[in-house]
Amino acid sequence: MMLKAGSTISLVVTSLNLAFPSAQAAESDTSTPMEWNNTWSSANSRALGGSQTAHASNEDALYANPASLSKTRHPRSRKAIDSMEFPGLSVGGNRATLSALKGKTLQPSQWLKSIGTQNTNERSYAEVQALPWLVAGERGGPSYFFGLPVRSILIANPSTDGGISRTVISETTAGAALNLSVSSRTGSAALGLSLRPNVRWNSVASYTLADVSSSKGFLSAIKSESQRTTSMAMDLGVLLSARDFWLPAFGLSVLNLPTACVESFINPATGKRQSICGAKRTGSVDSQIQGTALDPTEIRAGVSITPRVRLGRARINLKISGDLYPIPIQIGGRNYGYTDVNINQLAHAGIELFLGSALNSQAIAVKAGINDTRVSWGLSLPMPHFNVEMSSFEAAVFNSGKAIKERRYLLGLSSDW
Repeated sequence: MMLKAGSTISLVVTSLNLAFPSAQAAESDTSTPMEWNNTWSSANSRALGGSQTAHASNEDALYANPASLSKTRHPRSRKAIDSMEFPGLSVGGNRATLSALKGKTLQPSQWLKSIGTQNTNERSYAEVQALPWLVAGERGGPSYFFGLPVRSILIANPSTDGGISRTVISETTAGAALNLSVSSRTGSAALGLSLRPNVRWNSVASYTLADVSSSKGFLSAIKSESQRTTSMAMDLGVLLSARDFWLPAFGLSVLNLPTACVESFINPATGKRQSICGAKRTGSVDSQIQGTALDPTEIRAGVSITPRVRLGRARINLKISGDLYPIPIQIGGRNYGYTDVNINQLAHAGIELFLGSALNSQAIAVKAGINDTRVSWGLSLPMPHFNVEMSSFEAAVFNSGKAIKERRYLLGLSSDW
């Protein structure tokens, strides 16, 4: 599906931009499994099918809608630093990874080796991310958000030579996040701008399993193959909401504002190459390692509503949300998103049930979501100055344009003050 400029819906893509070697022609397929829309997201966002553009009220807003970061600070707060959270840690993986780590929970030195060398007939996936942050600002004035996001993923693809070797894909992105958001006195309208300077290391290489003697040696081998690039990503977002939560809130954001365009960029959903625009990366750019060249622009639109009912003394909230992203548009012959994607890949929906105030983002909650017919669910278990989140979801993985369903699990731990 392709939407021209001027269409009602305009949305564009960000994907994990993993490194995948290819020497094929522009219209040929790739046989390497590719991740779709696997950027930063918490256990909370995953549980809700990724539908956060209109109602993110925590650090999720950084990668959903920069305007929503205004909601991380109480507008009447007199504190110099209104809120801070540490470490914002999330760890996760698929079933093959959990199987490889079974019985090794007290042996961190064996984790990386186990993920890379065991279950050679299955695709192993693991991710670790952290986002410590604080928010500050004067009473009634702008909100200032500061964060230090770090995210690392490791994928070990199935062996094609009888278990002698595996192709391992890794990507680590570290940087800073600076956000300024302003809102109206009633909080019904907000505007946010983020800057995200970052550095990334990408690696794609095949390893002979017999030569992988330890996790430390495996990590050193990955580092030796890595390509290092840097970028200055910029994001812009708008949020419109009513004071009565029975009325909907609307969000629109543009992530990775375009600063360059590249040709021969692989569309994960089709396996074919296309031109695309986004945030330029500089450094060890390798045309065969996709994540080194560009982070595609992503335009998102979302709506949410929170109906409330009383059951005795209890107040029950049902937050319902829906997003569309990344919908591609074309302006002046330039693509701001991937072509030939279907509506299922663009649509994200979630529902969250929690008790208490509709404004309370630290409540016990049960969540469920859907994206591309893939179902997700999760829980939030807040405690004094501590929060645990967990989710189970089916990741979108494509092989030569054919969808693969891969069940993954993500656990988030953080302390807020």
